[in-house]
This record gives sequence, structure tokens and C-alpha cells, in this order.
Amino acid sequence: MRRNVELVKTLRETLGDDTELMFDAFSGWDLTYALEWAHQVEQYRPRWIEEAMHPEKIESFVTLRRSIKFPVASGEHFYGRWEVERYLEAGAVQVVQADPEWCGGITELLKIGTVASLHDVPVIPHGHSLHAAMHVIASQSPMTFPLGEYLINKMRSYYHFEKKALAPVRAHITLSEEPGFGIELDAATIESQTALPWGG
Repeated sequence: MRRNVELVKTLRETLGDDTELMFDAFSGWDLTYALEWAHQVEQYRPRWIEEAMHPEKIESFVTLRRSIKFPVASGEHFYGRWEVERYLEAGAVQVVQADPEWCGGITELLKIGTVASLHDVPVIPHGHSLHAAMHVIASQSPMTFPLGEYLINKMRSYYHFEKKALAPVRAHITLSEEPGFGIELDAATIESQTALPWGG
């Protein structure tokens, strides 16, 4: 606990008051730990705590959200709009982080956005499948889709097979206008290719 609280303090002191700090527990805490941590760090104004508990523990999320002074985020393991609606109806989260790669693609992400907008809750897509997420964000109201997550360490290898890797410049990503999000495989990174027979 001491180390996790010290991390927040150090980041706030180092980055100053104008930088938003978000924290991800990767579903690794229980409610008691999450509450204690949140109460100790609220003075440093976190933007949110993400995935504090395992996603099935909806009542723990409800209790956490009602008990702390900054937002609770979750959703990378929501696999459709019905799970999002269940969480929002329960008052369990204030930020939905659905992942287009896991929730059902662009179509389902848009439907999740509609559900979230009914509850006045933003959707900030989890950092996989940025091609899809960024196009959804660009096509929707910033009130519902204000930004997306970019996983700096993961993205270093995520686009290994693509010629044009997505990379933010001053926290912005330029969207391709090419078909298929402009994804083009880089032949130099592919050791071998085998065409499979259709249907088999």
C-alpha cells in the first residue's frame, strides 16, 4: 500500500497539477484495498482508477464508486452493450473502456457508445485495435468519445507486421483515408505465407 500511494504522490509532484493521472490495477485488488488506496490518494486528484477489481464483482464497483471522490473506470472486459448497460444501471462506473477488439468491433462499440450516452458517461476505448477505435472516436461526439487509450509499451511491437504503424504526435493520431484503415502488411517482416483453400 505504501508503495502504491507513494507512486501517486511522486507522479503528482513530478508532473504538476495540469497533468491527468490515471491508474490501472489490472483487476488485482479487492474492495478493501481499493477503498484504502483511494482514500489515501484522493488528495492527489487522480483522473480515475481503472479495473480495480475483477469485472464480475459489480457490487464491489458500485461500493467503490459511491465511496470515493474520483471516477471509477472499467470495461476492457465488457463483451457487449448488455454488460455496459448492467454496469451503468447499477451505477458502477463513470468511464466505460470497451475494447473494439474484444467487444464486437466497430458496430458494437458504436452501440456501446449509444448506451453510455444515455447515462451521460464517456467511452474511452481500451488501447487495442487503435485503427478501429480512432475512427469511431473521430466519427462521434466528443461528449461520448472524448479520447482513446494508447498503450506505449504494447504498441512498440503491436504493429510489427504493418508498413505504417500508428504513432501519436503530441497526443494526436492522424487517421488514414485509405480503405481498410490503411493497413498494409510489410512483406519484409513476414517469413513465409501460405494461401489456404477457400472454405477449408
